[in-house]
Parts: sequence; structure tokens; C-alpha cells
Amino acid sequence: MSTPLTRETAIAYIQSLPLARDFFSDAHLVAEPITEGNVNLLFRVYDQEDRQRSLLLKQALPYAWRYPDFKMPVDRVRIEVGILQIEGRYCPDQVPQVYHYDEVNHIIVMEDLNRHLVMREALMEQRRFPLVAQHMGIFMARTLFFTSDFHLSSDQKKALVPQFINPVLCKVQEDLVFTQPYIPHPNNRITPPLKPLVEERVYADDNLRADIFYFKERYMTHAQALIHNDLHTGSIMLNQEETKIIDPEFGFFGPMAHDIGTYFANLALSYASQEAHAPDETVRASYRGWLLQQIQETWRVFEREFLTLWEEEGNEDWPSDRFKQRYMAQLLQDVAGFGAAEMMRRLIGMAHVHDFWTIEDEDLRARAESLGLDIALRWIKHRQDIHHIDDLTQLAADAHPLL
Repeated sequence: MSTPLTRETAIAYIQSLPLARDFFSDAHLVAEPITEGNVNLLFRVYDQEDRQRSLLLKQALPYAWRYPDFKMPVDRVRIEVGILQIEGRYCPDQVPQVYHYDEVNHIIVMEDLNRHLVMREALMEQRRFPLVAQHMGIFMARTLFFTSDFHLSSDQKKALVPQFINPVLCKVQEDLVFTQPYIPHPNNRITPPLKPLVEERVYADDNLRADIFYFKERYMTHAQALIHNDLHTGSIMLNQEETKIIDPEFGFFGPMAHDIGTYFANLALSYASQEAHAPDETVRASYRGWLLQQIQETWRVFEREFLTLWEEEGNEDWPSDRFKQRYMAQLLQDVAGFGAAEMMRRLIGMAHVHDFWTIEDEDLRARAESLGLDIALRWIKHRQDIHHIDDLTQLAADAHPLL
């Protein structure tokens, strides 16, 4: 087991690398821990005289640092580096640059996105980003298409899949996303005023569990493409010109709709949380409209780019335009189902998000969460009625707080 980094050893580690001379010369270095994440140790090492001259150190421990009882494989660093390299091949502008990988100490040294904001936090402040839909649509289309059977030959795909077997982190998702939130479980954390609603609308509804387990089975068996597998707004750094996707350590070959649905779900969670973050009705309505537009535009960019790649870069194993149409239609409906599961796990499962836990008023938090729960229930129960992206966003727009 490698020794966990501290402020002092993080500095010493950077100074021991040849790349330190290129970045810092003889600068006096400072190490600052970053605590937003749940899983890894993160340090920003920067020049005391110029904070913009900085690097990020990320170290994997054999457990999640915020939840030490959660044992996790250190091999996730190898998977993260491998996925970042593949994503960088197809979308170099959308991923951070990796400068150094230490497989012995399970450390990555990478580009520090100090010019960027965490998307989740920015949405809580009603910030708008003109290029994020374009960037996210292209990123998802290219990374999913180029690692799928539509582009790779059968033997190439089958050789690549075992390089990203990720059983422990997949099991985390199977439990926390697709199992525990739908039954009374000690890991679940529910805002007290919301609990009777959860017991009535979730725990007592075996039809809902059956719907969720359909997607659990797809998650476990459909190796469609190399997916990020944790593509929420906390894994996106952005500004007015750039969008960067980080933290693909949960990645594996899984269902494409999981990535798209997770991203859309977190936009919908932000939509629900504006109940508290945007108390002014006019501001709230306007920003919610923008969030729904992001879902619509991202899907349109994704669909256009994916189909163009299929036409221009696809192999010759799928000579049917009708199949392509059916595939995209099914993909959109699956996006709704996977999105619903992501929303519910964030609202009534173990791993909640800043959007809601920063709301101090318990009744107001529960009201906002009940709106998110209504969106999730509408998405999964009415997914077969979704034939266009506007159908998905209309279900969100029609939702209302259940408390």
C-alpha cells in the first residue's frame, strides 16, 4: 500500500519529477488539498507567487477517503488514465492533459483546470455557458461512437473490453444507483419530511422496482461502448469558452444511455434545486427554461454528430437506415430510464449532491427534492411515450413539488 500524500509530501513528490523544472523552476511551492470529491486524495500544487502556475495531484487509496469503510481498488487510476487517453484521442479539447502516471503509488499528475468552475456549483448560482451543450453533445457522441461496435471491428472491440473491466466500482453503482434507493436500506439518507412520500411512492411500488431493475440488468450486461459511468455536473469543469470532463475512474464498457441519462439527470436535479437557489420567481423560471434548453440542444448535437460519424466512420456491419433510426429512438427512451435512476439515487440514496444538501431549511429542501422525485418518476414511467427530446423536457416542465 502506498502512503497517503500530505501537503508536505505532495510538494516533495512534485519536486522529484523532471516536469517540475518546466512548470515551476525555482518557485516556492504550496500544496492545497481539494475536498470536493468523495473518493480520491486531491492536491493543487502551485507557485506561491503565481497561483495560475499549478498542477493537480490525484492519488487513489484502497478506500474512499470520505467513506473509509468503502474499500476500493487502486487499479482505478490505471483505468482513469487509459480512458483519458482514449477520450483525448477523439475529444482533446474536452479532457485535462495527463503529465505523469505513477502506477506504484497510484498517482496522476495532470493539468489543473484553475480557469474553470465546477459545473454543479455554477448552476446553483444560475450561471449560463453558451458552448456547453455543443461541447457535451460532441464529447458524448464521439467517445461513445468510436468505442462502439459501429466503428470498431468485432475483434478490436472484444480485445478492448477486458482492459476496462471495473467490477468493484461497477458494483458500487449497481448497489447505490439501481438497488438500495428502492428499498428500505441503512445506506439511504432521506430528508425527514420527504420520508413518507418515499415510502408510499417508491418502497411500496414494485412496478417501479421492476422498471429500475430492467435498467440495472442493461447496466450489467450491455457493453455497448466505453462509458464514463459517472458523468454528472460535478465531473464537468467549464468556463465561457471551454468544457472539460474529468474523473472517469468508474468507466467500463456499458450502455451508452447511462452517460447521457446521468448528465441530463443532473441538469434536471439543478432544475429542481432552483426551488431554493433562485427564490425570485422570474429568475427561477428563466433559468429553468435555460436548463431544459440545455437538455434539448445537447441531445440534438449528440444525435447529429453520432449519426454523421456512423455514416462517415462506421464499419460495414450495419447496412440499414431503419435500424439506425430504431437504435436512436430506443437510446432516447433508455436515457430517460437511466436518468430517472440517477436522480433517485441522488435524492433518496446514499450519495447526495450539493444542489440539495446546501439547502439549510429542511422543509424547503424536501420540497425541492420532491420536485426532483416527480421528474424522475415521470421519466421512468412514461419513457415509452418519449419519441422526441422535447417529450423528455416536457415531462420535467409538467412536474411539480409533491410536498
